[in-house]
Amino acid sequence: MSSVKTDEFYTEVYVPITRQVYEYPALNVSSPEETKEEYQKDKKMIRKAARSRAFETVIAIGLILFVGVFFMLLINPQVGLAELAKDNSDLKDQIAVLKRNILDSEEDVNGITDMDSIRAQALALGMQDPNANQVVTIPMPEDDKLVTMVSYDEEFGISEEAYNNAVEALTSYYLEEDAS
Repeated sequence: MSSVKTDEFYTEVYVPITRQVYEYPALNVSSPEETKEEYQKDKKMIRKAARSRAFETVIAIGLILFVGVFFMLLINPQVGLAELAKDNSDLKDQIAVLKRNILDSEEDVNGITDMDSIRAQALALGMQDPNANQVVTIPMPEDDKLVTMVSYDEEFGISEEAYNNAVEALTSYYLEEDAS
């Protein structure tokens, strides 16, 4: 949009696109050819100003995008670090809860296997200690075995099982001695 000021000697026209003020004489004394040339010049200047304005707009938008990208590159790692810190905090809380659960479980297991407390509960329920002539049997798992001695076969020399046991024992003995 342009603003126009008129006076008796000249007319001023401000064109915002070109940011220029054009002065026109109040009475146009020039020939039509000169007016046409001036009109062409003005048209070229307006086109040039429009191109300049478009270029400045593109540059401004480009700068805004450029700054935005760098801002995102700055913020993105910070957001990732904040998420990792939150995850770490959550995992620490879970570890603390699990440690408490383990301690509670250990206390429960120790309470169950405490023979004095079992004896006290049994006596409270009306049971009594076994007498000296009574036999107490304890059930054992089937895969439990106790090796008290290794037998040697006198007729054929050393049994294969005894030989393998001796080799394993000597190997472990010399490996432990080499390590120390």
